[in-house]
Amino acid sequence: MLPYRPALRFKQGEYNAAGRIRPAMQKHVRPYFILPPLIEKDPELQKVLTHDEIAYLTGERIGKHWPRYPAYMDTQYVMREPSDEEINRLFQVARARNPNLIVVIPASDLGNGLWRGLLLDTFPRAAIHLRAEALDGDVLRDGLQTLGLAASECEIFVDFAGLELDPEIATEVVGGTFNELSEIANWGCIVFQGSNFPTTNPAEAGKTQLVPRYEWTVFNAAVRDCDIPAERLGFSDFGADCGQINFPTKKGQAIPIPHVRYTTKTDTVVIRGKAGGKQSEVMKAVLKDLVARPDFAGKMFSYADRRMWDAANGHATPGSASMWREWNMAHHITRVVHDLAAMSGLSFEDELEHEEPEQIDMFADS
Repeated sequence: MLPYRPALRFKQGEYNAAGRIRPAMQKHVRPYFILPPLIEKDPELQKVLTHDEIAYLTGERIGKHWPRYPAYMDTQYVMREPSDEEINRLFQVARARNPNLIVVIPASDLGNGLWRGLLLDTFPRAAIHLRAEALDGDVLRDGLQTLGLAASECEIFVDFAGLELDPEIATEVVGGTFNELSEIANWGCIVFQGSNFPTTNPAEAGKTQLVPRYEWTVFNAAVRDCDIPAERLGFSDFGADCGQINFPTKKGQAIPIPHVRYTTKTDTVVIRGKAGGKQSEVMKAVLKDLVARPDFAGKMFSYADRRMWDAANGHATPGSASMWREWNMAHHITRVVHDLAAMSGLSFEDELEHEEPEQIDMFADS
């Protein structure tokens, strides 16, 4: 079942989370980086990036935050009608920092000869992204033939974002899709990709909402029901986020809502701060509610749990919207690695206690 393949939108909080989880877990994680489009303002540079800047900064950030282990790079959204030269440049720069980056090829574009030059020499040579509702065996077989690529050399991600993940309905659909794909070709790995998290914040101001992890429930049931060996199946979700990739089409950013999305074994707990008030105080109250819950995994479960516990108890600043996303994602990645490891008979120890508490930022937001 391992590695875990989280689909990350390559925002600052998400690549920071991937880079800061403990090394013992990193080798069991293979991030699926979805590069955002040019319209998105870069939070570090505070401007919209040019094509050359995207290529350079993507490579630099991957090199800084994920330099050692394999990761997927999905360029479907990063540029509008990019040229072959621009895509090649993007991979050239990024692979100079991490040579283990796996190209993600949209199933509908398998016949494009561009991808042939971006295949790796090791498994997986490429990953294919397939929207479940668009499954077409002829398209897949013809595309693989065009690229001179065997299905056994690939991983195929089946995106179920368009499917309502009610376990009573979705399990049969997902298992049937797995079986259909295995009849088309002998894939190196078939990866479920989906999320039950809604497209908008489900919690009202000052309230807590539980979102069932139906993507996890459905995947486990489909693994049991389908005819494919478990070692040839993989799991990918979108962290504590929805599976609909709808990047903004206009410049500008919404005002952040103080809240936390905390993944437990069965649910995502969404705790939303009260409306109004000083942002840092509202978020501190959110985190105090979180660490008081019986399903809080403990401050040593991950570095993110420790930082949320510190902030709740006044030992650190409650952070910014980017930091909340990082904490949500780092905890989520740790939780799912534990879950997948348990299916393989593996286990991990909690984080080691740190002697020095994190220093409080004297310039925290007002």
